[in-house]
Amino acid sequence: MLELLQKHGGHATQRVAQRVRFAGDIEALWYLRQDVVTALSTTDGEAVARRQMREINRMFKGGLPCAMVPRPHHRFTT
Repeated sequence: MLELLQKHGGHATQRVAQRVRFAGDIEALWYLRQDVVTALSTTDGEAVARRQMREINRMFKGGLPCAMVPRPHHRFTT
């Protein structure tokens, strides 16, 4: 996460980077993912930010309780 954020400037991005740097555990990092996506989206766009976060999301596999893992999104069609 820090590596991705270092490529971007700005006060808001640096605040997110600081929160990531001082996160106390893997659960705290899990909840900071959306803040990282938001920070990256401001310069790269949301689609690129989400693509960059895929690799980060994989790093959480096996480190979180089952209820906290990403679930596939299913669109409802009518």
